[in-house]
Order: sequence, then structure tokens, then C-alpha cells
Amino acid sequence: MPAHPLNGSLAILAALIAGSTSPASAVGQALLNLGAGMQPCIETSSAKACQQAGEVVKALQSNSSYQGSSHLCKEEISELTKLVQLLPMRDALPNELMASVADVQQACLPFGF
Repeated sequence: MPAHPLNGSLAILAALIAGSTSPASAVGQALLNLGAGMQPCIETSSAKACQQAGEVVKALQSNSSYQGSSHLCKEEISELTKLVQLLPMRDALPNELMASVADVQQACLPFGF
């Protein structure tokens, strides 16, 4: 079975965070957890799995870093929220959700999530 595209993004993100000596590296765990939290929703598109994935996204919005993050970071999190809600209804595709996770990780990493 070929490697999952999201796993590659997570590996790159993990390497970036592991190499960081800033205080943000300690809280970067929320972005790493994002991919793992989305995986069951991406794989099954089930309502229950996507509801749990939605909770992972809500945790990002509750994160202390959210308020000070960029407009782009907040916009990417909002887009991810919408896709998580649409996937069980088949109004979004799993690859859209994977791409959105990567977009959130890229946009929000500088803000210490």
C-alpha cells in the first residue's frame, strides 16, 4: 500500500518542530495531533469519526495561540471546519480534507499551535 500523502506532511512538520528550540516547539503538538485526529474521518467519512475530527479542530480554535494568529491561519481553520462537516454527507472529498489539514499546518505553524 503506498504511503499516505498526509503522513509525508506530518513527517516534515515533525522534523521542523523537532529541530526548533523556540518555546513554540512545545506547543506545536496541536498541529501534529491535527493530522492524527483527522485520519479516521478521512479514511471512513463516517459521521462519528468526522464529529470527533470536528472536536480536534475546535480545540485549535480554543488554543491560546488562535487569537494571535494570522487571518490566513484562522481562515484555513475555518475552511477545515467546513470540510469536516461536509465529508460525511459526501459533499467534500477526502483529498480535500487532507489538503486542508496541510494548509492549516503550514499557515498556523509560525504561531505556536
